[in-house]
Amino acid sequence: MNGINAYLKRKMMFARIFGILTCLIAIAGIVLKYLAIIDEWLCIMSIAYCLGMIFTYNSNLQNVKVGNPWQRINSICAILMYILVVFIIVYGFTSGELVVQF
Repeated sequence: MNGINAYLKRKMMFARIFGILTCLIAIAGIVLKYLAIIDEWLCIMSIAYCLGMIFTYNSNLQNVKVGNPWQRINSICAILMYILVVFIIVYGFTSGELVVQF
């Protein structure tokens, strides 16, 4: 039983640490947008991607309990955030707002 408890504790700490780091990345994106270092497109994409990562970590954390509906909800939200990032990239390039500069 101690092995399972240690595994679950490591899994929870991993999810918490990466959740905090991902939140810090999102906050850094907002600060960089406020300081006019990055544009709003990159800020929105980074926040949506960070939210997708957080939902992914939560769904991986909640797979301990079989049949947990929150795992499915977090997985669906993660997929929606990743789809949003792809949509923003495609929309930005097709509308001409995003350009690749060398």
